[in-house]
Amino acid sequence: MQDNTKRADRVIFWMKVIFILFVVFWLQFVFMVMGVYLLFGDLLAVFSGMLFMVFAFCICAGIFMSLVAFCISYLSWLHRAISNLRLLTMTSFSPMGAVLLTCVPFVGYFLNYFIFSDMVKRQEGYMQQRGILKERFPKRILNAWMIASLLLLVLVFMDPNQLGFLTVVFTTFDIDRGVAFEFLEKTLILVIPILYIMSFSAYAKQEREIFRIHTEELFNKHVEEIIREREIIRAAEKLREKQ
Repeated sequence: MQDNTKRADRVIFWMKVIFILFVVFWLQFVFMVMGVYLLFGDLLAVFSGMLFMVFAFCICAGIFMSLVAFCISYLSWLHRAISNLRLLTMTSFSPMGAVLLTCVPFVGYFLNYFIFSDMVKRQEGYMQQRGILKERFPKRILNAWMIASLLLLVLVFMDPNQLGFLTVVFTTFDIDRGVAFEFLEKTLILVIPILYIMSFSAYAKQEREIFRIHTEELFNKHVEEIIREREIIRAAEKLREKQ
């Protein structure tokens, strides 16, 4: 078993960077909407629009580069995490199979839910058998991540007029549908990374615990081997002395 904690820390770091950039992008959207209603001067409005475009381009470029770094770190972590698990128990997905399925465009995002759920199940089962499970994995958070992702998918690919609950809300509170629709999308974009960061952090915590115990066991075994070797040497020396 190899240490996977540094890979997990890198994944969490890049997820947090992406989340912060999404927050900044979301705030940029809010300020842009406010500017449309508050700025009355044509020249000022044009300058503000150009500034927002440049700012949005920089944020999008940062998000893209962070996503690339995150994908590389995540796939490296995923391969090693399943490889470590297979030394302890059985998994439904092989290390390379999980990586390849995750890399499938669009579909891999949702397949990752089943891969991650299987990893959680196998890891908790092993910890429970060993009696080292201190805190159960928050499966509800992972399920909420999946539901939020599916809802975002529906919002992106369906006409908001076809969503009855949104139509009622827009009509009741007299909200512009386009603005509210985009606001809801961006809110989900912010919520989804939070849910996944929480799920991933919980799994990484259990992964660290398993590796810590495994390292201690190897150390104790090494100490026992040294003690046994010394006892054999002492016994051999006493035997020579008697002879």
